[in-house]
Amino acid sequence: MLFFNKIRPSSKMKNDIEIQQDKYPNLKPIKLYNLSLIKPIQKKILDLRIKNAHINIVRDQRKMTLIVPYRHREEHLQIFIPTMEKYLTTKGIDYEILIIEQTDKKPFNRAKLLNIGVLHARKESEYFVFHDVDFLPENIDYTYCNYPLKPLKYVFENNHYREYGETILGGVTMIPKNIFLAINGYSNNYWQWGKEDDDLMMRLLFKGYIPFYDQEGKFKLLPHPPSLTRNTDGEYVRDKKILQENKNLYKKNKATFSNFKRGLTSQFDDGLNTLNDYTVNSLITKDKVITINVDI
Repeated sequence: MLFFNKIRPSSKMKNDIEIQQDKYPNLKPIKLYNLSLIKPIQKKILDLRIKNAHINIVRDQRKMTLIVPYRHREEHLQIFIPTMEKYLTTKGIDYEILIIEQTDKKPFNRAKLLNIGVLHARKESEYFVFHDVDFLPENIDYTYCNYPLKPLKYVFENNHYREYGETILGGVTMIPKNIFLAINGYSNNYWQWGKEDDDLMMRLLFKGYIPFYDQEGKFKLLPHPPSLTRNTDGEYVRDKKILQENKNLYKKNKATFSNFKRGLTSQFDDGLNTLNDYTVNSLITKDKVITINVDI
């Protein structure tokens, strides 16, 4: 990681390194064109990609833990669990599903819940699928991949398919356990909404890992009201004070991410290794679905 005494201006990346892999033509590396970074960070990332210009992708059946960050989405959860159980069983995936429910009154923290899920996943699991509760698979390959993978390209919403941005590592993300541990997991410092997925992508890039996306992946997005009057955890919010607090949190998230992507903070000072301030209130197991209620 590079550190600087003052914030330097970012610029758009004009170059990228062509990544060669021929075994799975539907899997494409995320492009870095137009990614806004300071010049030294750009050079660091490009140098790492040069070293990994040719890679060998492996896909096969291994043990998987699917982790869902959750609060106030009961109507979605009732659809999600039976849909996923049927889909994963049909595809022959050896899986467990962890529902990590935040039960305190603090703002929702998606990334921290996912970190908690990793710590409670079965030891023999070889990869994680971080999965929002409102995404239902239509044409998704959940088998193991030895590189970080966004298994979707299109989302069906409001009666039509729309493209999901290449560099958006939210929604659904697959990461091998060894890589997730190597990048120190997610940051724990993004509250309510936004930027924790961008932070994850930078953590991968800073360590030289190349995220891919599946050009054929399709999800259906369950309907929900506009986010302006609803927290990211699904709770309706019309209190002007709370709405303003949410906006302030988003501004803070943007500032946190800005410092990180400039190299002013380190991913090894915030992540799995600092996840020690949460309490497990209950753990309920039903077949292959485990619900863990936590205060964070």
